[in-house]
Amino acid sequence: MKQAVRAVVLATVFTVTGCGGAGGQETVDTKPPLAAGQVPGEAGATDPMLREIGQTVTLRDDEGRPMKVTVTGVAYRDAFAKDKTLPLKGKYALAVAFTMKSATGGNLGQQMDNQIKWARGPEMAEARDYYDAPWQGCIDAFAPYATIEPNQEYKAIVGLNVPVKGGTLLIDDQYGGIARWRLPEMDAGTGTEPATRFTTQSC
Repeated sequence: MKQAVRAVVLATVFTVTGCGGAGGQETVDTKPPLAAGQVPGEAGATDPMLREIGQTVTLRDDEGRPMKVTVTGVAYRDAFAKDKTLPLKGKYALAVAFTMKSATGGNLGQQMDNQIKWARGPEMAEARDYYDAPWQGCIDAFAPYATIEPNQEYKAIVGLNVPVKGGTLLIDDQYGGIARWRLPEMDAGTGTEPATRFTTQSC
């Protein structure tokens, strides 16, 4: 009888301590978060966790007050690449939709500060460097640098020319905060419709 009890105890200990071994399954993710600096432009990041579409990150506005930012959708379209003489920086026009909300209102920052970037491996593109998207000139009302009203959700769209689908969107603030979202390699989510309506013409 004692041997049977002892066998049960040993089996239980093995189950608890050996789950990470060969053939076992871990029930808890023990992998550490990605360190700042693993993606270009992340030195000094205060929020190094990689988020998915739909997740919210709190950054600071240009006055240092909290502002919640949520990426809601992405869409890819071919850039105007038929004219091979154009100095295109990317094959695809990428539209990223997100929302901003703050109890006090305010601005995320200024476009000249290059706060929104796309990266994948060694590749990096800044938001203001997109030139050849079908919706260019059509979505001024959705600029991410507009002033938002207190407690009112503001919807924004940012566009970039990128060489490949997927990658990471980075938004930083003037106070050392940074948010990163993993971008899917296909259209996903919502909020890009005001841009993607203009997929066959240049405005």
